[in-house]
Amino acid sequence: MKLTTTLMALAIASSAAIAPNAFAQSADLSITGKILPGACVIDLSNGGVADFGDIRSNALETDTSTPLDAVELTISVTCDAETLLAFEGIDNAEGSSYVAHRYGLGRTAEDEKIGSATIGLKGVSIDSKPGFATTSYDGGATWSNGVAGNPAPIPTDGMVGFTETQGDAAGPSGMKSLQGTLEVKAFIAPSAALTLTSEVLINGKATINVMYL
Repeated sequence: MKLTTTLMALAIASSAAIAPNAFAQSADLSITGKILPGACVIDLSNGGVADFGDIRSNALETDTSTPLDAVELTISVTCDAETLLAFEGIDNAEGSSYVAHRYGLGRTAEDEKIGSATIGLKGVSIDSKPGFATTSYDGGATWSNGVAGNPAPIPTDGMVGFTETQGDAAGPSGMKSLQGTLEVKAFIAPSAALTLTSEVLINGKATINVMYL
């Protein structure tokens, strides 16, 4: 095949050299595009609200963060064709987290950071098979070994997907459906750092994106 290609190139070059006026000017055209997989629909229980209820200020730690009982929501993703996907978290209360690399909980009226939160996935199944979490922090170029998520954090600076094979570092497996539990853990900042003379509303907001790979 290489020999044939070379001979054709030489023949064309030779013809052009013999009759240069027989050819008009030319330009190369590249035709590009991307065919995306079928659409996926993501669904969260309770309308996507993780409600921690009423918290008494006298129950808060003075000099350290106070962890609240985790709130769990069910999560499901349904695709109309087998799809490679991962999850990305966007902190819509960016800049309000009391701890770096966590999701923020908003600010008090005095502009104090209320606390922080982590969001993770556990008990995940893909196409009715156990899913093992694999994470990428370089846009999907490399992935961590697939492990059981207990829970698997949804990062704001990377992506987490799921593979059918434990220990696999080839990236997420293709799937048509995913089910699992979304676990939200909140931590209130030390009460010494907050003005608690009136009601303070926790106002954390996050977006979970399904990323097609």
